Amino acid sequence: MPKRVQFAATNRVYSPIPTTPSPSVSSSSLPSSPDISTPPPEFEDDQSATYPRSPYPQPYELYAPEPVVEIKEMEIHCCLAYGPFSEPQISHDLSLPPVFYHDQLDPPPLKEPATNPPLQYLTIICPEYLKWEIVVKASSPYPGSCVTVEDCLNAIYHDLRLPVNHLEYELLGPGKARVDAAYFARLNRIPDPQHREMEAAKGVKRIDFLMGRNRFMGLSLTHKGPDTWELNVS
Repeated sequence: MPKRVQFAATNRVYSPIPTTPSPSVSSSSLPSSPDISTPPPEFEDDQSATYPRSPYPQPYELYAPEPVVEIKEMEIHCCLAYGPFSEPQISHDLSLPPVFYHDQLDPPPLKEPATNPPLQYLTIICPEYLKWEIVVKASSPYPGSCVTVEDCLNAIYHDLRLPVNHLEYELLGPGKARVDAAYFARLNRIPDPQHREMEAAKGVKRIDFLMGRNRFMGLSLTHKGPDTWELNVS
């Protein structure tokens, strides 16, 4: 079984402040002198002795300091992570059904959260080649479920299988020749003639807009927020 990285929770430890015992009160053994009179305390400048206390809040009580919220950096699962100088853990052709990557991974990683902290949905973009956003939602029907590794891979495949309309195709301009080449190359990889003819009748698909760069290289974080990831292909 190949090694895999798991998310590890960070434990925050604090030490309670020990309480300082109050000093013991000792009574003086000297007798009190009745000839020395003790002056009464003066309360002119002592506001703490004012009684009764005002029922209205004091100015410093109206603006309580806001609690400090620690923002945790978003991480992607190692099976989906993009490394510019390393091979992806999933070597997958995006034009093929996602059943092919099941042989490369054990079942547990596919069901693990795609991100840390987990997200209930996320968006995948590929601005260099695709004009569409791929929205990934948690496939589990249970409340509080999160997007898994398998959810991301399935969403990418099914979205790239969608057909392209005529206007989207015409907006390619000079890039149409490379898209056409990717379309015919995809058809030529289908061994069954009948299946190939049926696929050809469906026309150009979004996968062809990758212009032959069908290899999944991983997801990388973008500047659009922790829930938007970029698809890297080669």
